[in-house]
Amino acid sequence: MHVLKLNVLQLGKNNWQTAYQIPAALNWYFNDLSCLDDPKARLQLIIISESVALAPADWQLLQQRTDPYNVIQTVDLAIEDDHLAAFLQKMAARQLTMPIQEFINNIEHYYFVGQQGISLTPAALMFDSKFRDMIHYEDSSCVEMQIHTPDWQPLASSRKNIYVDPGRQLEVWPQFQKDADVELKYRFAVVYGEKRRVFEFTEEQLKSPQIVDTKISNDHQYITMAIYVRGYGRLSLGNVEYRWTRYGLGTYLNGGQSLVDPKTREELAYYFNPGDLKPPLCVYFAGYHSKKSFEGYFMMRRLNAPYLLITDSRLEGGQFYTGEYFNQAIPKVIDQYLQKLGFTRQQLILSGISMGTYGALKFGALMGVHEVIAAKPLVHLDSIATRSRLARPDEFETAFDIKRAIEADGQVVDDEMLLRLMDQQDLTKTNFSIAYMENDDYDPTAFADLSRHLLTRANRLNSYSLPGRHNDDSAGMLQWFLMRYRQILQHDFGR
Repeated sequence: MHVLKLNVLQLGKNNWQTAYQIPAALNWYFNDLSCLDDPKARLQLIIISESVALAPADWQLLQQRTDPYNVIQTVDLAIEDDHLAAFLQKMAARQLTMPIQEFINNIEHYYFVGQQGISLTPAALMFDSKFRDMIHYEDSSCVEMQIHTPDWQPLASSRKNIYVDPGRQLEVWPQFQKDADVELKYRFAVVYGEKRRVFEFTEEQLKSPQIVDTKISNDHQYITMAIYVRGYGRLSLGNVEYRWTRYGLGTYLNGGQSLVDPKTREELAYYFNPGDLKPPLCVYFAGYHSKKSFEGYFMMRRLNAPYLLITDSRLEGGQFYTGEYFNQAIPKVIDQYLQKLGFTRQQLILSGISMGTYGALKFGALMGVHEVIAAKPLVHLDSIATRSRLARPDEFETAFDIKRAIEADGQVVDDEMLLRLMDQQDLTKTNFSIAYMENDDYDPTAFADLSRHLLTRANRLNSYSLPGRHNDDSAGMLQWFLMRYRQILQHDFGR
């Protein structure tokens, strides 16, 4: 297997390469920016051990070639230069709090390139014969049962092994709801030749994601999972999320964070990039995707403005940013970063493509933002599901799961729910830029209904269309999406 070596730049007065052991997986550079002569070269980590003076152009180059949260400063770093101070702020630099050699040994595990995660659904579980007749599948991501056992009993195990990539460890986040008198524990086991290691997590431990502490190896590894139960009452099992761990440095990416519904343990993730700290804040709601990751990372980074990625990968690949808890939590997160940047809501752009448009339109209206950019809008959640049998047979059947999940949260699902909410808001300061597919087979009347509601209420409505069905010209839609972003940044914010 080819292992990508990580590029590490140390800035300071004392070269750690002469005082500490550097793993073979690292390319170590000391005060040497020539490593960036290749225009495609990037740094996976910058360590600032002592204060240094660089030209403003060099600080800008380092910002362009390094991701935020991948800059480390020593605790006693003397910040005597304004350019250094600005760089540390823009890169969301962190302080080194562990012994230097221990940190160096773990750089390849903390700062690897890429993100990966997936769900193990209840359909992938094999239930013990004692419980097989008691279970009821609510949807593809929820199975319910009544538990009646005073002693610990094996409830279910994974039908297939969970794969661990070479050089990685996994963290797990099981989703479940239960009555107070029901107890759960999850066991993960890995086999090394004739030896078997077992990792058991209790409910108390599972209040946060837990790392399955397998060997970090260049070989392939496979984990089995088993669920044990005891007690009396109702139990509902959801997906088991597992992803490459970053050891507390972030969800999916360094700096990534999670929003967790305390009732259902369902999770949304968000990632903030400070950019150049100048208005506006650009928020991107990810589209439907089954891979657990941040979508739009590279696309939004190219804008150079502060941005916030929000991803919803509940159920099979997203639940349209719905749910009572997330309806409150998402605006709070956005406002938190507006306050951090010193921006107002009129220095805020909300955007999304396909499923992401639902979040952008809803929260854009609720928050009275400057602009909403929506490509391939999806508005009518009820008919998206009910039309699928004839319009899209065997495609996007999870729309029924989405509808059921929203109704389980106490909300009636109908085609007017988003439009009614938008009608109740003051949109006189909000602009809408909407691009749609002329033969959309998911939501054919989305733009017509949006325009009918927005023409007399919004400050401005811009529209664009392409021929074809919902997924026929994704490249064309993406091109419009980025063009519209650049137009707004230039004309409305002087960028």
